[in-house]
Amino acid sequence: MQDNNKKLRRQQLLDKYKRLGFSGLSEHERLELLLIYARCENAASLASDLLGEYGSVNALVNADPHLLMKDSRINENTAVLLKLIPCISRSLYTERFVIRTISDTDSAERYFSSHFIGAVGEKLIITAVSKKFRVCSSKILASGTTDRVSASYRDIADFVVKTDCTIFFTAHNHPGSSSAPSEADIVFTSNLIASLSKLGAVLADHIIVGTDGSLSLRKSGLIREMTASPIKGYKLSEQKEP
Repeated sequence: MQDNNKKLRRQQLLDKYKRLGFSGLSEHERLELLLIYARCENAASLASDLLGEYGSVNALVNADPHLLMKDSRINENTAVLLKLIPCISRSLYTERFVIRTISDTDSAERYFSSHFIGAVGEKLIITAVSKKFRVCSSKILASGTTDRVSASYRDIADFVVKTDCTIFFTAHNHPGSSSAPSEADIVFTSNLIASLSKLGAVLADHIIVGTDGSLSLRKSGLIREMTASPIKGYKLSEQKEP
């Protein structure tokens, strides 16, 4: 009887998915269906417990696999499968919406937004571009909030001197909050502009990605040093319609 109930539940979820698509499933149903295909016992109960503990599927799939496996109902195969979800999402997004040239604020926001798909913790990225704003290389500088990345100035300098580029972008995310810059974001960006200037380089923009989308600090006009020094070849896109 129990096996029949499991098969019936699985078929119900599958039929709903086929009829309404992924967006037609609740967060619990999405996770439950995934756990069913991962052959987890009592998938409905496990989905409820995991969402209760982690708060969302997004937080769950970015959790440490070893932490997940502390729950006896989750084996290594299931933990690895969950971990692969954001990795695959980032890969598919990058391949589909590949951006090789960052010539305006819109393309900068799209380019960096793809780097934070599925991210839970905050991280800081630096990207070097050619004089024609073609992407040359990128590096993850730090994890944590921008008011705790002072040690990364050394990493930034190391990255800059190892490239043949003089134009750079930085970006970081605000997991669980808006893209509005904090005071620490403003201070960090101003200090970075000064640091790059000493190395004969410039900061084209600092992109912040939040739950409400993304924001260009250059376009925002909040950084005096950026407003006073336009960069030839990098345009401010028109204001998006609300």
